[in-house]
Amino acid sequence: MQESAAPRQRGRPRQITRERIVSAARSLAFDELTMQAVADVLGVDPKALNYHVGDREALRELVAVDAFALELSRIDMPAGGDWRDVLRRYATALRDATVTLGELVTYFRLPASGIGALEPVERVLRGLVDAGFSLAESGHILRLVSELGHAAGREAVFLSRSREHPYVADVAAALNTTAAESFPLLREVVAGRDAAPDDGQQLEFSLDVLITGLAAKLSAR
Repeated sequence: MQESAAPRQRGRPRQITRERIVSAARSLAFDELTMQAVADVLGVDPKALNYHVGDREALRELVAVDAFALELSRIDMPAGGDWRDVLRRYATALRDATVTLGELVTYFRLPASGIGALEPVERVLRGLVDAGFSLAESGHILRLVSELGHAAGREAVFLSRSREHPYVADVAAALNTTAAESFPLLREVVAGRDAAPDDGQQLEFSLDVLITGLAAKLSAR
């Protein structure tokens, strides 16, 4: 009598890592980015993701950080460049990287992690220290430039969805409650913002002011 075959053992479950989760999430559109959808791509139970990603909000934050770091790693920032050029390149790259997030922008907060995002930061600090700024000063400058670039990117994302800036709209609404002859200069500024989009002018102006002030600080030593 032939012995019955032993039941086939199940294979080991597929190993889930944050890298595999992010890789699967990249294939999904923003409105499809859920724990269930990522689990379906990976062929696992959604509960298998919980160790690495707690919920949908954390998942989207993870994807946003990954997308931002990937974009920032592409910065063309040669070592040894002039510190002024380094700051401009870095701020512009931050703005562009933030814009690429699109709908994910609300899930991202500075600073970004990942080697790809850290290498440009090190180059910015090196350029500033080599120029004569102290390490503490360089850290403050880095933070300020980072905030300028990121804010410009967030504003660009918002304006891509709505031509009217919320701050301008709020001020305009407040002005409508006052006499027509009051606040004439503010009315001109609001009208100018409504007539022409920013197109990066605010970031350029902010960088001009910052760099001019920093250059004066260096020359005074």
